[in-house]
Amino acid sequence: MSARDLGEATGLSSAAGGGQLRALVRRGVLKEVQDVRNRRRKLYMAAEFSPSDEVSGGAWYHEGRVDTAAIAAARRRCLAQVKRLGAATADMIHAGIARDEPGAGYAMDRVMDILRTMVLGRSLEEVRSTGEGEFAAVRRGVMCYRGPEKKQPGGMMEEIPCGVCPMINDCSPEGVISPTTCVYYLKWLPMDL
Repeated sequence: MSARDLGEATGLSSAAGGGQLRALVRRGVLKEVQDVRNRRRKLYMAAEFSPSDEVSGGAWYHEGRVDTAAIAAARRRCLAQVKRLGAATADMIHAGIARDEPGAGYAMDRVMDILRTMVLGRSLEEVRSTGEGEFAAVRRGVMCYRGPEKKQPGGMMEEIPCGVCPMINDCSPEGVISPTTCVYYLKWLPMDL
């Protein structure tokens, strides 16, 4: 509950309600919790309760701030396991971290969080196992993670937005779609045309 909620429920002024809240915090009956969704808003709850992940930010937050060092360490550990194993399931990565660094103590859901962000950031690929080659250790059809594939050397057209644009056939200097109106081209080659 916030100080405002307390004031509305009890009819106390904000000054009186704030004083009562501070007194209860000093006595250890209530504790103050930072809401990660609104950093200026303080919430109060019974001292024996712990805040929900929605309020505290979950495992990757510490004192109301994103713990970037912990996230970076977890990413390094996950990547090390994938490099060591070639292709690995989330369970294999979790077990490898637990075996190699028992002090890390990551829960499976934390490892899954990190793996999802690494897939979105293209540090890893999420693929289905074929059961052969680099996937030999993973049962066929099971979702697993591997390092990103090395880019095959391609032509220069693959490097510019036009080379992969589905509208390239409709693009012309005088047309509605043109290099001067293409947002992708302008981001790739910022200059005055």
